[in-house]
Order: sequence, then structure tokens, then C-alpha cells
Amino acid sequence: MGRMGRMKTLLWVVALGVSLSAQEGQFDQAAVDRGKELLVGQCGFCHGSNARGGSSGPDLTRSELVQSDEGGRELGAFLRNGRPDKGMPAFELTAPQAKDLAEFLHSSIYTNANRRLYKVLDILVGDAKAGEAYFNGAGKCSGCHSASGDLARVGRKYEPVALQQKFLAPRTGRGEGPPKPAYMDKNAIRVTVTLANRQVVRGALVRLTDFDVTIYDAETSRVRSFVRNGDVPKVDLSDPLQAHVDLWSKWTDSDIHNMTAYLVSLK
Repeated sequence: MGRMGRMKTLLWVVALGVSLSAQEGQFDQAAVDRGKELLVGQCGFCHGSNARGGSSGPDLTRSELVQSDEGGRELGAFLRNGRPDKGMPAFELTAPQAKDLAEFLHSSIYTNANRRLYKVLDILVGDAKAGEAYFNGAGKCSGCHSASGDLARVGRKYEPVALQQKFLAPRTGRGEGPPKPAYMDKNAIRVTVTLANRQVVRGALVRLTDFDVTIYDAETSRVRSFVRNGDVPKVDLSDPLQAHVDLWSKWTDSDIHNMTAYLVSLK
């Protein structure tokens, strides 16, 4: 199990906290669980830990191929070939693995369309003291956050479910009010563009392809685009939330439960 076993909790909406009041026998739960592990271990970096889209890959639950797949056959054939032209490598999954992955994706599609099935259970099962030790120690959270600063009274501000989601997937649920573009978020991915004449332009990343890069300058409220030709201009990315991403491969179920209990206690 190793790394994938430690990460499977991230595929739930909240760790130990959500029951899909059931999908009434429509899906093999053991296959769904195995598919979750495959998704995180093989596809999570690009497509996100819940298959809803990630750093460079689209939302798999909206894929026509996934939606029309039967028992992993079409999905498995596609994965064996990959899409090198789109930056997607080939994956040699066995037929049972492809079936498990398809089972998880089909289950996700079903639950996304039937959100009323979500039933939140008691997620406050951790040790707050152990969570505090992790926060200040192995998790290295105190390097960026403070219980008496930015996280003061955070346990009063958010319900436990929302609070847990925020530290596991901080880019989801950007807060109250009308939705705004991702590049206007305070934690948007930052980009530095170094032009051929050595002029440097910085801003929030709007779009990056092999052909162009588009940035947003918050100070001037301007969106600027630059044509790319190979490595010119030079593009450097910096993710303010990279520390959260790095933890995805390190979280254990206990760490998540303990951290939740600790943050909820900050009132």
C-alpha cells in the first residue's frame, strides 16, 4: 500500500467524514476504493486528488470517454496509448486496474449528480494535542501559519467539514460572495516572464500553453499575453500553496484527523 494507502483519504470529500448514503448497490465499493488509490497514485498530480481537474489535466468526471466507458475497456485502451501530443503519457494498467479506475470515476460522476446523497458523519475523532504537535513539527505548518495570527479563532469561523477541506484542498471553495477568476485569488499561481530583451514581467497565471502565456497584473488590473517560441520568453511558476500539495503524499489518516481536531479547537 505505502504511499497510495496513506493518500486514499484525500479522495473522500472529507476524511472519515462523508458517507455516500449509499449508491444502493450500483457500484462495487471495494473496486471504488482500489480505483481511488490508482487515481491518486497515477493521475492525481494532473487531474486532482478527486478527478475534478488539477494542475494541468481536465476534470475526468466530465470526460465523454469516461462517461461512455463500459467496465474500463475504453478507458484502458485509451490509457495504453496516452496522448503524447497533449503531454499525457501512456499508462500500462491491467484490465482489472482499468476496471477499478472506471468504477471509481463512474461512482464519482453519480455522486456529483446526486449531491443529496452526501451524509456528513462525525469527523472530530482526532487528538487535538497530536494535531498541534504535527502543526508545529512534521507538518511544518507553523512556517507559514500561526495559531495566534492568521488562524486565530479559525475553529469558530468554519464548520469542521469546511475547515478540513480547506487545509486538504485550499483552492476549493474560495469563500463567500460571488465567484471570481482563479487568477484573482490571493493564492493564485505566480508567474515570472523573462522576455528576450531581459525585461521581467510578473503577475498571476491566467493561462500557459506551448504557444502563449497570459498573466494578470493586480496593480494595474491588466491582463497581458506573450507569444512563446520554445523557451522564449522564459516562464517561471511559483505556487504559494505548494507546501499543501507536497503534503498530499505524506498525510496519514491520523494526521488529518488530528489536524482537524486541533484547528477546530482554535476558538
